[in-house]
Amino acid sequence: MRSYLLRTTLILVLLASACGDGRPSASDLRDSFAAQLAANRFVSNVQPDGDTITFSGPATGGRVGAWRIVIDSAEVEPNKDPSLPYKGTITSSWYSDGQLVRPSGRESNLPVELTSNGLAQECWALWNSASARWEWE
Repeated sequence: MRSYLLRTTLILVLLASACGDGRPSASDLRDSFAAQLAANRFVSNVQPDGDTITFSGPATGGRVGAWRIVIDSAEVEPNKDPSLPYKGTITSSWYSDGQLVRPSGRESNLPVELTSNGLAQECWALWNSASARWEWE
């Protein structure tokens, strides 16, 4: 019985590794985006819910505001660097106290504290194949 379980486990592991190509999914990218936001020391109460993330963070006038991010798209594309083989791009809409914060050209118009760790309305990350994680900064 023990050898049967060992063989079954080995077969399942081999099948799982054969099925995946090591490419991260758009869902992985979204999850990493939410984790990167939660890692920002200027935000609190990060609550991901599908493609929407709510949190508390810096707002106008030096106060704390209610924020909502809606992820509009998440795309994973090949990258030429073999150590960073994929580039993930997130396009999102950010709302501060219910008001959409629109970028102006290359400027996000978000408080600098919120963009300090690589996130904005349009941002990207590179997939580190050695650590199997997205790098935002």
